[in-house]
Amino acid sequence: MTDVSADAPTAGSNKRKRSFWFHLHFWVGWIAALPIALVCLTGTILVFEGDLFRWEHKEHFQLDVTDSPLSVAEVLNAYQSADPPLRVNHLGIPRSPEHSYSAYCTELRPDGNRGGRVFLNPYTGALTWMSDGFSISHLMIDIHRHLAAGRLGQQIAAISSLVLAITCVIGLVLWWPLRGRTFVRALKRGQALDWHNALGLVAMAPLIIMAITGITFTWGRHIWPLLEDIQGSPTQQERPTVVVPANAEKLGAGTIVETAVALMGDARWTGYQPSNGEASAHAFFYTENGKTLRIFIDPYTGREIKQADVELAGPFTWYRKNFGRLHTLGPYHLFARIVWGIFSGVGTVLVITGIWVSVKRWRRRG
Repeated sequence: MTDVSADAPTAGSNKRKRSFWFHLHFWVGWIAALPIALVCLTGTILVFEGDLFRWEHKEHFQLDVTDSPLSVAEVLNAYQSADPPLRVNHLGIPRSPEHSYSAYCTELRPDGNRGGRVFLNPYTGALTWMSDGFSISHLMIDIHRHLAAGRLGQQIAAISSLVLAITCVIGLVLWWPLRGRTFVRALKRGQALDWHNALGLVAMAPLIIMAITGITFTWGRHIWPLLEDIQGSPTQQERPTVVVPANAEKLGAGTIVETAVALMGDARWTGYQPSNGEASAHAFFYTENGKTLRIFIDPYTGREIKQADVELAGPFTWYRKNFGRLHTLGPYHLFARIVWGIFSGVGTVLVITGIWVSVKRWRRRG
């Protein structure tokens, strides 16, 4: 006769552990269900953010080309001469003569500054705020990043992303003892719980990557110093400062741009950050052989500021260079972006199936 009394406490303990993980997965998921569903659904759409934006705002990408476009120095002056004036924080360089300039600006107003993206037609000098008028792409971005609720919504979205990553890991803990026939049960029985398990297993890794990289966008200023302490070295080259000469004035933007363009050679110029502070250098971004590179120019002498030739290394350095690409797969092939968008949409499906399973359980108990 077999004595099963020794096994009973173990079986009861396992059942209690599973009950704990189930209720944790259940309640944490319920608390953040709506934000997670909205963030994942809009993420599916925003995989095609660039295409959607260009389709919706054709006027910025189908300009009437003439023989006398504004120079970069004149473009900067047009921003600064606006009423109220605009301080350019980052200027995007158009890829085509038919495209507008795009700049992230701060509008300097006596009653309080505001920031945003402002387009400039290099042939007419006309300025257009991205936030002016209704825009589907802008609405999707606002929901995805801020839940259309400003700073508070941004924090809720970030917390919900963290919750999504945690619930994925808890879901793996719950699934592990029942592994083996997950996909067979989904195809044969087809119940909501079966599909919830199967889809969660397939999309778990992509959803965790999207959640962690999304959190990095929101809490980066707090995350990077912590990761640098762990790594023991910087995660990126900092923008250098310069020595401010006595009674000296900054050189004109035209001279600075000419110097930087000559240093780039045949590489493609992609962006420019002006020297807005007394001791800040001009920063020029360009791509060469698939790499994004930077040139720093002294605003008082017009000379290139030499950087250390040592390439920064470390796992968190790699993550800082690539977390934006990992979040959207934006630079990659269309097929990869479509698959990534589907994975994001699975997050919404998991919320719906999870709610449906919960409702069925409550109805059975009733």
